[in-house]
Amino acid sequence: MVAITTEVRTEPLDEPLRPTAALARLIAAGRSEDLPGDVLHQAKRCLVDYLGVTLAGARERSADVLLDYVDIVGGVAQATIIGHARRTNAPLAALVNGQAAHVLDFDDTYFSSETTLHGTAPVYSAALAVGEWQRASSLDLLNAFVLGFEVAARIALALGPEHYDAGWHVTGTAGRFGAAAAAAKLLGLDEPQCAMALGLVATQAGGMKAVYGSMAKALHAARAAHDGVAAALLVQRGFTCATDAIEADLGFLHLYTPRARPGRLLAWSDDRYAVLDDGFKPYPCGSLIHAAIDAVLDATMAVDFAPEDVDRVEAHVNAYTASVTAKPDPLTGLEAKFSVQHCIAIVLARRRGVRAEDFTDEVARDASVSRLRDRVRAIAEPDIEKDQASVSVFLRDGRVLSADVAHARGTAARPVNDEALSEKFLSLAEPSLGVVAPDLLRRAWEFDACRDTRQLLRLTVPPKA
Repeated sequence: MVAITTEVRTEPLDEPLRPTAALARLIAAGRSEDLPGDVLHQAKRCLVDYLGVTLAGARERSADVLLDYVDIVGGVAQATIIGHARRTNAPLAALVNGQAAHVLDFDDTYFSSETTLHGTAPVYSAALAVGEWQRASSLDLLNAFVLGFEVAARIALALGPEHYDAGWHVTGTAGRFGAAAAAAKLLGLDEPQCAMALGLVATQAGGMKAVYGSMAKALHAARAAHDGVAAALLVQRGFTCATDAIEADLGFLHLYTPRARPGRLLAWSDDRYAVLDDGFKPYPCGSLIHAAIDAVLDATMAVDFAPEDVDRVEAHVNAYTASVTAKPDPLTGLEAKFSVQHCIAIVLARRRGVRAEDFTDEVARDASVSRLRDRVRAIAEPDIEKDQASVSVFLRDGRVLSADVAHARGTAARPVNDEALSEKFLSLAEPSLGVVAPDLLRRAWEFDACRDTRQLLRLTVPPKA
């Protein structure tokens, strides 16, 4: 844990615009016709993945709780709650959809050595809610998403790894800036208004790693989406805020990281859109665990042995994997999603990759799984990146099964193709949508040709509902 100090050490700025103003200009000036083809396609890949995981997450208990909350507080029917025959106001729709998108921990991951961000859940939840309400074209909505993702990623990079080390959940703190950016773009806010919207979400930022393994982790993405939409709406109606809240003395960067990097807010990272470095999960659990899962699969799938033949497992992993996901004895399915020991035990017991059914309370408490977890040791290695792992499985007969993974499957360095994303979508969407699922998938892949966002959202309502 890194202690937060009052001293802020910054890199020198060589741009004429201050950071909040630069982000505001990026949002206000960004045009859909300027999006490169590969960026537009990646935005659709993010949409396909988002719709699948959100439809599946909509069946979770925490989404039901938020639906009850919506019933209590009410709201005009502006936007669709995905996976339900329900509509509510845009901020509340963004809230429920943001929860559903992140609750399974199956949503995308922007990975770097400096940060980890789940950007799509808050940004698309905000963009789709506002876009549906405003009857935005698909190209305008895709553009708003790309700009929002870029803003969220830049904020995350400006906060640096020290922000995460201090206990913050980056998706909750940085994701809200992306949600505000997307909502502001779709509402037509100008540069000063965009700056104030960013300030409004900055002064409300939160999200603690201490609540990982509970419903509250996904609430960080949900509140980020909700607050981003609300901030843009408030500013549109005359609510004011400081226009330099991110970089100001006693502002966001000053308070949320001991080593701010405001230069990260001012320019493209290596002249490349951040969304192009987004990755898509093959497993519904913490992204820090995925390389270890891949390594166990690589080491063991061609070898015949029984779970009781395993003497011990040594997983050499990134320091974050060995700390954040070091839950050797999870008591619930949600906790098990952040247990590298549990995930390795499941691979050894089931001889396959982990699936959603491996993260129930019953499986977490299963004695046979617990015995395997007890044999797994996660060893932190300072030179191993977050998407790397080296695993050795020691069998009782003396055999040692080992494998190294340089990049986890699904990351930007080892991407999954469109066909794999479609298969993932169908596996998640068909339990809710049945025969309608392929229609929604086709519409998502062709979304840039859609005139009205509502046509897409209508297909997210289960036929039986």
